Amino acid sequence: MTANAYRRNLFDTLDHWVSNPTGSFNLWLGEQQFKSTTANVYRSMFARFCQWLEDEGKAIDRCESADIPRFLNDPNSNLPTTRQKAQSSRQRQQYIRLLERVFSHLSNLGLQLNNPAKLASLQGAGRGKDKPTRFLNQEERDRVIEYLETRLSELQTDAAPVDNWVEYRDLALVAVLIGAGLKVANLKYLTLNCINMAEQYIELSQAHYTHRGRILPFAIQPLNSWLSIQRQLTDPTLPEDRPVFFADHSKGYGRQATTLQMHPSSIHRRIQKILAHCDISGERASPQTLRNTYAAILIDAGASDHELVDFLGLQASISAQRLRGNYASFKTARETPMITRDRAATQQ
Repeated sequence: MTANAYRRNLFDTLDHWVSNPTGSFNLWLGEQQFKSTTANVYRSMFARFCQWLEDEGKAIDRCESADIPRFLNDPNSNLPTTRQKAQSSRQRQQYIRLLERVFSHLSNLGLQLNNPAKLASLQGAGRGKDKPTRFLNQEERDRVIEYLETRLSELQTDAAPVDNWVEYRDLALVAVLIGAGLKVANLKYLTLNCINMAEQYIELSQAHYTHRGRILPFAIQPLNSWLSIQRQLTDPTLPEDRPVFFADHSKGYGRQATTLQMHPSSIHRRIQKILAHCDISGERASPQTLRNTYAAILIDAGASDHELVDFLGLQASISAQRLRGNYASFKTARETPMITRDRAATQQ
């Protein structure tokens, strides 16, 4: 695809970005449909970056990966001395992600330069003290999938399956997280008309794009079983806007609530309970870990960046590349102890 195919206005050219980066950025930012408060923060962030480049005597098309950590470590000269302090890990990550998107756009306009922000990110410029992205390893994911299959089989032998509807629901919850990559925010508002079992995908309309999560084979039966139980429990002709996952108000705190929606904290507790049966606990026993593991399964199967964006509802291919890099780091970290042990055994 040519650089012109990416142009949305007459000033969105590489030459204009080089001569007037802040003006070009503001025009580009207006086309991204961010909230006004978010856009204002990004304008301020990018203006500071451009000022730093100017002080360094560099144009934006001459920025190198080594410049990014130098900029992130530099005090903000716009603040009083008493307020100048090191940027938090979250702020550094925000800068990295914003600059990755900017340089990706410049590449589309014809900039012959490896994305310096992406290279800096891979070298750890934005990590700070943040914890690494969590995934389930192969053994753990196998245990989860096996539990879904075996427990579902046990439930289906019961003469009154509707009595166990909460457990059917919870198995389906886990299934769509690790088997379709949904977020807790998706689960809360997911309705029946979002699910296409014939084509095996879940469609979620976001503010500016449509996210289609591909349902992996092992997740189909738990989800199908729950949908069947739901029809028996309520009405065979359920309205299409009926929530897929609804709360149990028959007992416990909140039993008088009128809403059908499950509270996010309840979703987290139900997920943790099932993962405990699979000997997975602590920080990694979370919906986000299951969603990350869904991405890992796709990556292991050879998914492209475009497919990761589509199936996970990511907003840019850079997010897919970052996720791919995090998974590669996770696998490397797991393999390193074994390599060390092998070398030690060889030396003995």
